[in-house]
Amino acid sequence: MLTKQFIVTGALAASLALGFVPAAHASAAPVPSAGHATQGSDRASRSAAAADGLLHAWTDPFGGGTPCFWEYNSDNWGPCRNKASDIWNNGYATTLDAVDLYSGVAGTEAHACISRGDSWNNLPSGQWRFTYGAGLPQFGKSVNDNISSHRWVDYCSQG
Repeated sequence: MLTKQFIVTGALAASLALGFVPAAHASAAPVPSAGHATQGSDRASRSAAAADGLLHAWTDPFGGGTPCFWEYNSDNWGPCRNKASDIWNNGYATTLDAVDLYSGVAGTEAHACISRGDSWNNLPSGQWRFTYGAGLPQFGKSVNDNISSHRWVDYCSQG
């Protein structure tokens, strides 16, 4: 019991030190941002962070701007809808640990998939695109400022 409490306390302390606030539910209520991280510090802190089971998004690259976090599927990204410029899948290593990111609300239109542990921290670079759903609206377009909903899935695959 003492070991489990120590691990949980340590994980919470680490998440607070990194400026992450765990979400209690699937809502996308914004919380105050800790500021704009540099590319190097952002990448290092994310790779060192323990999984928190959340999909993270920010309205500016490298963890800047308004943050939004989700534990479950979301049909509408609310304050981060069509505004995300940084995405991080910090999910647990279980089933449903990849995330399909949809250009339309309620899991509609073309989508991209981000695997567990991946961080797409500079979406304005144009490197990440909606590559699933050929023939659907937004297929081939940049995901920057263009994500409206998401679904947790077992793995990323064409479909």
